[in-house]
Amino acid sequence: MIKQILLEEDRPYPNSAFPVLYYPEAFKEITNNDNPEREVIEKLGQHLYKRDWVDGIFPYHHFHNNTHEVLVCIEGEASVQLGGPNGKTVTFSKGDVLLLPAGTAHKRIEASDDFEIVGAYPDGIDYQTYREEDVASEEIYEKVRQESTKVPVPENDPVQGQEGAVQKYWK
Repeated sequence: MIKQILLEEDRPYPNSAFPVLYYPEAFKEITNNDNPEREVIEKLGQHLYKRDWVDGIFPYHHFHNNTHEVLVCIEGEASVQLGGPNGKTVTFSKGDVLLLPAGTAHKRIEASDDFEIVGAYPDGIDYQTYREEDVASEEIYEKVRQESTKVPVPENDPVQGQEGAVQKYWK
């Protein structure tokens, strides 16, 4: 089951007309293996999501204006707020996948001590990160908002490949 999470613009966070795609337990089997980090990275790489990293989620609202981002929880659990201070909070647990469209604000509210995720980007795009203080003027906000609307829809879904939810919900 894939859940769509629609978010409103919440200045200085542009968010997106595309929904966040939330895949509960989509990688549960992989994350129960001996080396979930490596296996998740390999699986995402098969669907052309690269420039991967392993860490947590920043404890402040931020977004990427030039690329979409996939997050896979490989250990623990966290409450993650999507869309800015007026957005929606989801529980992000081991095996869950979140696909954030460009411009979508996200922030870790709280997390278990063992919380760890893998993050990656379609085609390994080098992401740009913006925080509230980086979008202090109307001119900058409009620039990054426009840039985020021009990010192309990925050819592949990070979980389901060429025939996945991205093609269904983002086209």
